[in-house]
Amino acid sequence: MTKGLLATLLLVSVVVGQEKGPRHAGKTTRPETSHSRFVKEYVRELTSDEDLKVSAEKELSQAKTPEEQFSTGIYVSKSIQLELRSQIGMLRSMRLDPPYETLIPNLTRFYQRQIELQQNLIDISSKFLAGPKPGVDYSALAAKVPQLRAEVEEAQKGVFEAAPLVFMTLIDMKPDSHGHVSHLIITKEEKSDLQGDLDVILKGQPDQGDHDYYISAAMVLRAAFLKGHKCADEPWD
Repeated sequence: MTKGLLATLLLVSVVVGQEKGPRHAGKTTRPETSHSRFVKEYVRELTSDEDLKVSAEKELSQAKTPEEQFSTGIYVSKSIQLELRSQIGMLRSMRLDPPYETLIPNLTRFYQRQIELQQNLIDISSKFLAGPKPGVDYSALAAKVPQLRAEVEEAQKGVFEAAPLVFMTLIDMKPDSHGHVSHLIITKEEKSDLQGDLDVILKGQPDQGDHDYYISAAMVLRAAFLKGHKCADEPWD
Protein backbone atom coordinates (compact mmCIF):
# COMPACT_ATOMS: atom_id res chain seq x y z
CA MET A 1 0.00 0.00 0.00
CA THR A 2 1.37 3.44 -0.94
CA LYS A 3 1.98 6.17 1.57
CA GLY A 4 -0.62 8.36 -0.12
CA LEU A 5 -3.38 5.75 0.10
CA LEU A 6 -2.63 4.91 3.72
CA ALA A 7 -2.59 8.59 4.60
CA THR A 8 -6.02 8.99 3.05
CA LEU A 9 -7.39 6.07 5.06
CA LEU A 10 -5.94 7.44 8.27
CA LEU A 11 -7.29 10.92 7.68
CA VAL A 12 -10.78 9.63 6.95
CA SER A 13 -10.61 7.75 10.24
CA VAL A 14 -9.51 10.83 12.16
CA VAL A 15 -12.30 12.99 10.74
CA VAL A 16 -14.93 10.35 11.46
CA GLY A 17 -13.77 10.07 15.02
CA GLN A 18 -13.37 12.63 16.85
CA GLU A 19 -18.61 2.90 33.11
CA LYS A 20 -21.19 0.74 32.65
CA GLY A 21 -23.82 -0.28 35.22
CA PRO A 22 -24.60 1.24 38.59
CA ARG A 23 -21.81 1.77 41.06
CA HIS A 24 -21.93 -0.24 44.24
CA ALA A 25 -18.94 1.31 45.97
CA GLY A 26 -19.33 3.57 48.97
CA LYS A 27 -22.40 5.72 49.27
CA THR A 28 -21.98 9.06 47.54
CA THR A 29 -22.59 12.28 49.40
CA ARG A 30 -22.73 14.46 46.31
CA PRO A 31 -26.13 15.90 45.48
CA GLU A 32 -27.72 15.03 42.17
CA THR A 33 -26.78 17.32 39.30
CA SER A 34 -29.55 19.49 37.93
CA HIS A 35 -30.96 17.68 34.90
CA SER A 36 -31.09 20.90 32.90
CA ARG A 37 -27.40 21.49 33.65
CA PHE A 38 -26.54 17.97 32.52
CA VAL A 39 -28.50 18.29 29.27
CA LYS A 40 -26.94 21.67 28.58
CA GLU A 41 -23.49 20.11 29.03
CA TYR A 42 -24.40 17.24 26.67
CA VAL A 43 -25.44 19.74 23.99
CA ARG A 44 -22.28 21.80 24.59
CA GLU A 45 -20.17 18.68 24.04
CA LEU A 46 -22.00 17.86 20.82
CA THR A 47 -21.32 21.39 19.61
CA SER A 48 -17.62 21.25 20.58
CA ASP A 49 -17.15 17.89 18.87
CA GLU A 50 -18.89 19.09 15.71
CA ASP A 51 -16.77 22.27 15.62
CA LEU A 52 -13.62 20.17 16.06
CA LYS A 53 -14.69 17.85 13.26
CA VAL A 54 -15.26 20.76 10.86
CA SER A 55 -11.92 22.30 11.84
CA ALA A 56 -10.18 18.94 11.34
CA GLU A 57 -11.61 18.58 7.84
CA LYS A 58 -10.25 22.01 6.93
CA GLU A 59 -6.81 21.27 8.40
CA LEU A 60 -6.58 17.94 6.63
CA SER A 61 -7.70 19.33 3.28
CA GLN A 62 -4.74 21.71 3.36
CA ALA A 63 -2.18 18.93 3.91
CA LYS A 64 -0.78 17.97 0.52
CA THR A 65 2.12 15.52 0.90
CA PRO A 66 1.83 12.20 2.78
CA GLU A 67 4.23 13.58 5.39
CA GLU A 68 2.04 16.66 5.92
CA GLN A 69 -1.05 14.46 6.07
CA PHE A 70 0.42 12.16 8.70
CA SER A 71 1.65 15.11 10.75
CA THR A 72 -1.70 16.87 10.52
CA GLY A 73 -3.50 13.64 11.37
CA ILE A 74 -1.46 13.36 14.58
CA TYR A 75 -2.28 16.97 15.48
CA VAL A 76 -6.00 16.43 14.87
CA SER A 77 -6.09 13.22 16.88
CA LYS A 78 -4.29 14.92 19.78
CA SER A 79 -6.80 17.78 19.65
CA ILE A 80 -9.68 15.31 19.77
CA GLN A 81 -8.12 13.54 22.74
CA LEU A 82 -7.71 16.80 24.66
CA GLU A 83 -11.32 17.79 24.07
CA LEU A 84 -12.65 14.38 25.06
CA ARG A 85 -10.56 14.33 28.25
CA SER A 86 -11.99 17.73 29.16
CA GLN A 87 -15.51 16.43 28.57
CA ILE A 88 -14.87 13.35 30.69
CA GLY A 89 -13.63 15.57 33.51
CA MET A 90 -16.77 17.70 33.33
CA LEU A 91 -19.12 14.71 33.26
CA ARG A 92 -17.38 13.03 36.17
CA SER A 93 -18.17 16.07 38.29
CA MET A 94 -21.86 15.31 37.74
CA ARG A 95 -24.17 12.64 39.10
CA LEU A 96 -27.71 11.50 38.27
CA ASP A 97 -30.05 9.55 40.51
CA PRO A 98 -31.85 6.37 39.39
CA PRO A 99 -33.18 5.54 36.87
CA TYR A 100 -30.54 7.61 35.05
CA GLU A 101 -27.52 6.71 37.17
CA THR A 102 -25.71 4.84 34.35
CA LEU A 103 -26.14 7.55 31.71
CA ILE A 104 -23.09 9.63 32.64
CA PRO A 105 -20.76 6.62 33.16
CA ASN A 106 -21.80 5.26 29.76
CA LEU A 107 -21.09 8.56 28.02
CA THR A 108 -17.64 8.78 29.62
CA ARG A 109 -16.99 5.19 28.53
CA PHE A 110 -17.78 6.10 24.91
CA TYR A 111 -15.45 9.10 25.14
CA GLN A 112 -12.66 7.05 26.70
CA ARG A 113 -12.95 4.50 23.91
CA GLN A 114 -12.54 7.25 21.32
CA ILE A 115 -9.43 8.49 23.10
CA GLU A 116 -7.92 5.00 22.92
CA LEU A 117 -8.75 4.65 19.22
CA GLN A 118 -7.30 8.06 18.42
CA GLN A 119 -4.09 6.97 20.15
CA ASN A 120 -3.96 3.91 17.89
CA LEU A 121 -4.25 6.19 14.87
CA ILE A 122 -1.51 8.44 16.26
CA ASP A 123 0.76 5.43 16.74
CA ILE A 124 0.22 4.24 13.17
CA SER A 125 0.76 7.71 11.69
CA SER A 126 3.91 8.13 13.76
CA LYS A 127 5.38 4.87 12.44
CA PHE A 128 4.84 5.89 8.84
CA LEU A 129 6.04 9.43 9.46
CA ALA A 130 9.29 8.10 10.94
CA GLY A 131 10.12 6.28 7.71
CA PRO A 132 10.91 2.61 7.03
CA LYS A 133 12.16 0.68 10.04
CA PRO A 134 13.23 -2.98 10.15
CA GLY A 135 10.74 -5.35 11.74
CA VAL A 136 7.69 -3.12 11.22
CA ASP A 137 4.85 -4.74 9.29
CA TYR A 138 3.51 -1.73 7.45
CA SER A 139 0.96 -3.79 5.54
CA ALA A 140 -0.55 -5.00 8.81
CA LEU A 141 -0.66 -1.43 10.12
CA ALA A 142 -2.43 -0.28 6.97
CA ALA A 143 -4.93 -3.11 7.23
CA LYS A 144 -5.80 -2.05 10.77
CA VAL A 145 -6.98 1.41 9.74
CA PRO A 146 -10.45 0.42 8.42
CA GLN A 147 -11.08 -1.54 11.62
CA LEU A 148 -10.18 1.49 13.73
CA ARG A 149 -12.46 3.63 11.61
CA ALA A 150 -15.39 1.30 12.25
CA GLU A 151 -14.69 1.27 15.98
CA VAL A 152 -14.55 5.07 16.13
CA GLU A 153 -17.93 5.23 14.40
CA GLU A 154 -19.35 2.73 16.87
CA ALA A 155 -18.19 4.80 19.84
CA GLN A 156 -19.71 7.94 18.34
CA LYS A 157 -22.92 6.04 17.64
CA GLY A 158 -23.15 5.30 21.37
CA VAL A 159 -23.14 9.04 22.13
CA PHE A 160 -25.87 9.57 19.53
CA GLU A 161 -28.01 6.71 20.83
CA ALA A 162 -27.93 8.27 24.30
CA ALA A 163 -29.81 11.35 23.03
CA PRO A 164 -33.38 10.06 23.68
CA LEU A 165 -32.46 9.10 27.26
CA VAL A 166 -30.77 12.46 27.74
CA PHE A 167 -34.05 14.15 26.83
CA MET A 168 -36.01 11.83 29.09
CA THR A 169 -34.15 13.27 32.08
CA LEU A 170 -36.15 16.45 31.46
CA ILE A 171 -39.58 14.78 31.54
CA ASP A 172 -41.71 15.04 34.68
CA MET A 173 -43.02 11.51 35.15
CA LYS A 174 -45.97 12.69 37.24
CA PRO A 175 -49.13 12.19 35.11
CA ASP A 176 -51.65 14.95 34.54
CA SER A 177 -55.39 14.61 35.16
CA HIS A 178 -55.73 12.65 31.93
CA GLY A 179 -53.04 10.16 32.93
CA HIS A 180 -50.56 11.59 30.43
CA VAL A 181 -46.96 12.54 31.01
CA SER A 182 -47.30 16.03 29.61
CA HIS A 183 -44.79 18.27 31.42
CA LEU A 184 -41.07 18.88 31.56
CA ILE A 185 -39.19 19.60 34.78
CA ILE A 186 -37.68 22.77 33.29
CA THR A 187 -39.18 26.24 32.98
CA LYS A 188 -40.03 27.99 29.73
CA GLU A 189 -36.86 30.06 30.09
CA GLU A 190 -34.68 26.98 30.59
CA LYS A 191 -36.30 25.28 27.60
CA SER A 192 -35.70 28.34 25.42
CA ASP A 193 -32.06 28.39 26.54
CA LEU A 194 -31.55 24.74 25.56
CA GLN A 195 -33.30 25.24 22.24
CA GLY A 196 -31.00 28.20 21.57
CA ASP A 197 -27.97 25.96 22.17
CA LEU A 198 -29.38 23.43 19.71
CA ASP A 199 -29.96 26.16 17.14
CA VAL A 200 -26.22 26.94 17.27
CA ILE A 201 -25.09 23.44 16.32
CA LEU A 202 -27.93 22.94 13.81
CA LYS A 203 -27.57 26.30 12.05
CA GLY A 204 -27.52 25.74 8.31
CA GLN A 205 -28.12 21.99 8.61
CA PRO A 206 -30.84 20.61 6.29
CA ASP A 207 -33.60 18.61 7.92
CA GLN A 208 -33.16 15.80 5.41
CA GLY A 209 -30.04 13.97 4.25
CA ASP A 210 -27.09 12.26 5.86
CA HIS A 211 -25.64 13.79 8.99
CA ASP A 212 -22.87 12.78 11.36
CA TYR A 213 -23.73 11.47 14.81
CA TYR A 214 -23.25 14.84 16.52
CA ILE A 215 -25.71 16.64 14.26
CA SER A 216 -28.08 13.66 14.38
CA ALA A 217 -28.10 13.67 18.19
CA ALA A 218 -28.89 17.39 18.24
CA MET A 219 -31.74 16.77 15.79
CA VAL A 220 -33.16 14.07 18.06
CA LEU A 221 -33.23 16.56 20.94
CA ARG A 222 -34.77 19.32 18.83
CA ALA A 223 -37.51 16.97 17.61
CA ALA A 224 -38.22 15.89 21.20
CA PHE A 225 -38.66 19.51 22.29
CA LEU A 226 -41.21 20.02 19.51
CA LYS A 227 -43.48 17.20 20.71
CA GLY A 228 -45.53 19.57 22.81
CA HIS A 229 -44.55 18.93 26.42
CA LYS A 230 -45.51 21.82 28.65
CA CYS A 231 -42.93 23.39 30.91
CA ALA A 232 -42.82 23.23 34.69
CA ASP A 233 -44.16 26.79 35.02
CA GLU A 234 -47.13 26.18 32.73
CA PRO A 235 -50.58 25.13 34.02
CA TRP A 236 -51.38 21.48 34.68
CA ASP A 237 -54.61 20.01 33.33
